[in-house]
Amino acid sequence: MKHILVILSFLNCMNLISQSTGKVTYKVSIVKDSIDLPNTNPEKTEIQNDVLAMIHGSQDVESYLVFNDSIAVYTVEPKTELPIWNNDNGVISTERAKINLAWIFAGGESLFYSDLSRNWNISQQEVFGVTKRVIRDSINWEITTETKEILGYTCIKANLVEDSNSEVWYTSQIPVEHGPHGYNGLPGLILEVKFGKMVYFKAQSVDIENTEYLDLEEPVSGEIVTSEDYRRLGQIYLNDD
Repeated sequence: MKHILVILSFLNCMNLISQSTGKVTYKVSIVKDSIDLPNTNPEKTEIQNDVLAMIHGSQDVESYLVFNDSIAVYTVEPKTELPIWNNDNGVISTERAKINLAWIFAGGESLFYSDLSRNWNISQQEVFGVTKRVIRDSINWEITTETKEILGYTCIKANLVEDSNSEVWYTSQIPVEHGPHGYNGLPGLILEVKFGKMVYFKAQSVDIENTEYLDLEEPVSGEIVTSEDYRRLGQIYLNDD
């Protein structure tokens, strides 16, 4: 009996280890259901219609999280051209779009890297044409008792303390503290994120057998700046305009 218990314990540990590496594919969407169509309300300004056109012209994109027990890298699929709304003589048609909001909110060309073994979370991104590595602020979570199933995994809801409109769903069945777009620090892999009222990340697949984690490398190009410095740079840029 003792030998059986030892074997079962060993197999259970091996199962947890095998679930500490893998790749998640997410679909990132802009929720449009409650958003007015462009050029249908005469009270909307031209700028407001342009924003509505970008929202409704956005299309879903894929993003990817590759991870091991401590390190994760998150990226978004390459940029593509998309149709936008146009309204000539009361007839709605489409034309080529310059901006896909879903792609931008998913992370765009940025690369998100985290190494939880040394509490290191950065995003490598272009800041007004110059590559920077931005140190990301830590996230404060409030874990709830709500649960639901995603891709066969039992998930628990957690809220961002700093943003009551945002929530995530994570599963402790995959015992890593990673998630998309730099969201991390929970006792399980994040499979779903609702950012505000418009942006929605949802896992489409979890490939525990994926071996891309063997090639994970930390980005080393670009000056390291704090999140505060990054926000200050953005404010300077806006003021210059």
